[in-house]
Amino acid sequence: MFKKLLTLIFLSPLVAGEDYASEYEINQKWCSKMKGEQQFRTKDGTYVDCLTEEFAIETDYDYNWKEGIGQALHYAETTNKKAAILFIKRQKSNKDYLSELNRVINKFELPLEVFIVEDY
Repeated sequence: MFKKLLTLIFLSPLVAGEDYASEYEINQKWCSKMKGEQQFRTKDGTYVDCLTEEFAIETDYDYNWKEGIGQALHYAETTNKKAAILFIKRQKSNKDYLSELNRVINKFELPLEVFIVEDY
């Protein structure tokens, strides 16, 4: 059976003095730590949220995981990198979106890495 290894990273505090951070702020901080390039423009005119030496990464809040799959795969194809999602797990979420994402990845054996950050 195909299984993907998940990487869990906690960012705290994300933005001083705020209860939450925007998707952009989370991506900016995470991408900087990964020594990636933010908002990399592809040959197709689309923008990769974070491009590292190894990965083309789409950053999305947990509830947007479905869109993230397609974008990450597109970015990987157009940059010739591995596909990845920076999955922002919201503490106040009442649904287990991560399990849904993992089921799809495993069922279809998607070449997709998932990095997880928690948003407080």
